[in-house]
Amino acid sequence: MGKQKEEKVGYIEREKKMADVVIEAKNVWMEYNDVIALEDVSLQVKEGEIKVLFGPSGSGKSTILRCLAMLTKPTKGKVFLRGEELTSPDVNIDKARVKIGFVFQDILLFHHLRASGNVALGLRHVLGLPKKEAKEKAMKALREVRMEKWADHYPAELSGGQQQRVGIARALAMEPEIILFDEPTSSLDPELKGEVLDTMKQLAKKGRTMLIATHEMHFSREVADEMIFLDEGRIIEQGTPKHFFTNPSTDRARRFLARLIREG
Repeated sequence: MGKQKEEKVGYIEREKKMADVVIEAKNVWMEYNDVIALEDVSLQVKEGEIKVLFGPSGSGKSTILRCLAMLTKPTKGKVFLRGEELTSPDVNIDKARVKIGFVFQDILLFHHLRASGNVALGLRHVLGLPKKEAKEKAMKALREVRMEKWADHYPAELSGGQQQRVGIARALAMEPEIILFDEPTSSLDPELKGEVLDTMKQLAKKGRTMLIATHEMHFSREVADEMIFLDEGRIIEQGTPKHFFTNPSTDRARRFLARLIREG
């Protein structure tokens, strides 16, 4: 007798390995000059899972992503990657951070390097790969985001959407355990957002493990396994897309979603 399929919104046929927790925050707090940016936030992302963070500006979405990637060390609480505590003073944080891909809101490409050079940079200088091997891996990552034809172009010769796809390729090339996306389409013109979201949908179909901060609700409804609503540094509500788009539990989430859908 076959496995009973769990009803999902989005990629219903996508098979996943859900046993292993890839990344986890436990009771994370973050304070800046007596301002609480995160208040006792706990979440986890399992292998093959796609979770979406959403909430108003200043709600803590970017801060929790930066804490998970250890770009910012939490004031209190713990962060784990595959069970290893990244907040421990004994951990080799540079070695651990290589396993976490990060796609930034601002497209941080080096303008003096071609697309392939931007993708190969970490492979050469962080992983220490030879130039030929790094270029081969860079081209493989560029193919995955359909940017191989622009490998020899400089960022100034690319659209904003193409630049962000190079940024995604840069993260993919390092073969991370998880990719964190910090509002990857927010700096793009509306007509350029689609190509980036389509690329992310393709990654979702391939079972990539992702945690995505975004206000793109149609995209979230299609790909997310779970959505997490933050406000004022706290997790207010979490559930499936079906839950949020049919009957959110809190008035705050209901009002915010209604505004996003009305504006978008």
